[in-house]
Amino acid sequence: MKILILYFSGTGNTYFIANMIYKKCKEDNYKIQLSSIENFSPENVKGYDILIFGFPIYACDMPLFLQEYVDRMSLPKSRGVMLFSTFGFYAGNSLRRTAKKFSDKGFIPLVSEEVKMPGSDGLAFMKKDSNFVKKVLSKNYLENPIIKNYVNKIYNFIDKNTDKLKQELNREDLVMSKLKARGVVLDSFVKMIYNPGERFIKNRFWVDNKCIKCRLCEKICPANNIRITNNEVIFSNQCYLCMRCIHQCPVESIQIGKWTVDKFRWQGPNNDYKPAKLLNKT
Repeated sequence: MKILILYFSGTGNTYFIANMIYKKCKEDNYKIQLSSIENFSPENVKGYDILIFGFPIYACDMPLFLQEYVDRMSLPKSRGVMLFSTFGFYAGNSLRRTAKKFSDKGFIPLVSEEVKMPGSDGLAFMKKDSNFVKKVLSKNYLENPIIKNYVNKIYNFIDKNTDKLKQELNREDLVMSKLKARGVVLDSFVKMIYNPGERFIKNRFWVDNKCIKCRLCEKICPANNIRITNNEVIFSNQCYLCMRCIHQCPVESIQIGKWTVDKFRWQGPNNDYKPAKLLNKT
């Protein structure tokens, strides 16, 4: 069985979980591949038996650019998909809507889970010595029971014999998270606040005089929103607000207004998320 783990991760949270799944399955010599969507054509999913898809939640939804990626995606051989999402503040009914989107496209949702992780958008505005940051850094995310449970759930599912797996793939009832009644209202409220805030923040990116013109931000921006021309860093209007550039800048030069100056930077639960290396853009 060929398994594909596809993910998008701005600052390392989603990658952390995807990599845990990958390592767990790799230990038993499963044919499994781990890839960011940035390095993988959606049409090539058809070459695999089962898809595991991980994504962050922005404003109670899978980000629009990921929804567009899914629209172009081909079906794996079994049509089976396992979903997981990461969120920092509030997830709402996003995972349920995502499962429905995959189902409408012909996929069979098998397992789904949402995992609360440190919100990298909020962390960029936090003082480095704040109690909140200290609490975030004190946690051992490898021992997070929700993460461990989901990783084991996926592993146990994959480890089923062929007949049991076929039974799951022939189910008529889709495995989707339960509808959260309060989410119907709260999702709309969060979006109402987030959308104008997003437009405001996108226009506040700049670099201070610490910038060394290393071009790392330009290389790793998933939206191709940053370019360096005539020794000047220019931010366009295509930003996904994934916050990758801010958290990955080696000299902490990229800012949003004055609010992120000398504030905390997050590089994943193990402080080792290096998208430039993972995406072969060093």
